[in-house]
Amino acid sequence: MAISSLGVGSGLALEDLVTQLVQAERKPKLEALQQRQNTVDVSLSGYSKLKSALSKVEDSLDLLSSPLEMNSRTALINGVSSSGSTTEDGETSTANPYLSATASSSAPAASYNISVESLAQGSKAKSGSFTSSSEVISSSAGTLSFATANGENSFDVAVEAGATLQDIANAINSNNNNYGVSASIVNTGGATPETRLVFSSSMTGAENELVVSNDNAELDSISTVATGATAGMTIAAEDQASDAKLIIDGISVFSATNTFSDAISGVELTAKEVSPGNNQTVEVTTDKQSVKDTINSFVESYNEFIDVANSLTNVNVEGRSGALVGDSMLRGLRSGMNNILGGAVASAEVGANTLYSIGLTFEEDGKLGFVTDGEAKLDQALEDDFDKVSKLFANDDGLGASLDSYIKQYTQTGGLFETKTDVFDEQKKDIQNELEQFNRYMEGYEQNLREEYQALDSMIARMNQTMTALQGQLGSLPGFGGNS
Repeated sequence: MAISSLGVGSGLALEDLVTQLVQAERKPKLEALQQRQNTVDVSLSGYSKLKSALSKVEDSLDLLSSPLEMNSRTALINGVSSSGSTTEDGETSTANPYLSATASSSAPAASYNISVESLAQGSKAKSGSFTSSSEVISSSAGTLSFATANGENSFDVAVEAGATLQDIANAINSNNNNYGVSASIVNTGGATPETRLVFSSSMTGAENELVVSNDNAELDSISTVATGATAGMTIAAEDQASDAKLIIDGISVFSATNTFSDAISGVELTAKEVSPGNNQTVEVTTDKQSVKDTINSFVESYNEFIDVANSLTNVNVEGRSGALVGDSMLRGLRSGMNNILGGAVASAEVGANTLYSIGLTFEEDGKLGFVTDGEAKLDQALEDDFDKVSKLFANDDGLGASLDSYIKQYTQTGGLFETKTDVFDEQKKDIQNELEQFNRYMEGYEQNLREEYQALDSMIARMNQTMTALQGQLGSLPGFGGNS
């Protein structure tokens, strides 16, 4: 009869013995594999944190290395930005109600006196009198054609036989090719009520005057150009499409829209409200605050990266090490960044060719900070020679471009970080393969133990059975047991 459990036949604790032997064999190897797995996971997590911190540095470098950003201009109207600003006493000034202005980096520093003489408008054509919106306009089918006077925009509306005024208005408003003409019906009411049709065009500018023509004289009553005798739609002088007009330093300038993109080189002006003769002072100047904010943003992101790097390489008082203590790649990264930021820019001008020259220095923990009165030194540098500061960061060999190019060696696809994490991923696979192989080994090891101890258990059981039988036989002999 087969033994179902170890030790049943012999009475020995063989099951416990096998369990203890298996655990003794398994534990050291599993602990070693787990330790290796933890090391890899911690390193991967460390590099992930490092890359995330560096990506913020790269984001700030996008602005710091951009000549457009570092040479930015601002346009002030009567001393206030177009969106309003906060004054020194903390009160908020409102945006200019007549005009807004934005300046590109190519805009020359200058001051202008500007008045808004008129705003751009589209055409408005009005019909003669009809009895009601249900009045039939045409007994036969035809086509209404809408266009701007310059011919750049047009669309056609099919008018069915027996179409009413309301039918035609609906057809115009729902036309898929309509470039911006709305049809509305006005009922005057009163003692002698009338119904009139109004066409309003959103296309502003003198060259975009609305022209409505037809191929059926019955539609002349709702056209500005007659096929027969007289057109029924008229555009009053005050309703004609017209340009916006500004007077800039005594010079009249015009635009088909309320936006003037090239009236002043590098400056975009938007007319908002008419104010004839009411001059607004528009001053284009270097945007020192924006450049200072960009520099401070870089310093902040760089210092956040240093905080992360320090936490990953420090050993605390309890002896616990950071995830990347002794990591040669991180040491090389920090060394390279320090060399760039601590060096001089060859193409920049003496007196503003290093970080120290504009008030910044390295602190003991590796962060960037202002020297004593350093922030005032930066303000003075921006005030005295704005372009020198821009060159320090935004030239082709400037700190921004050089640092960005260096960091990308690590963070780009196929870069050093990706190569390093690929190595870690391979190590994880190797550990998993070792674990699978070890588990198969342990299955065989346990099976062998069980077979050996099962054989021992069976042998001892047979010996016990033999001994019991012998004792029974001996007990039946004279002189043994209780017989005399």
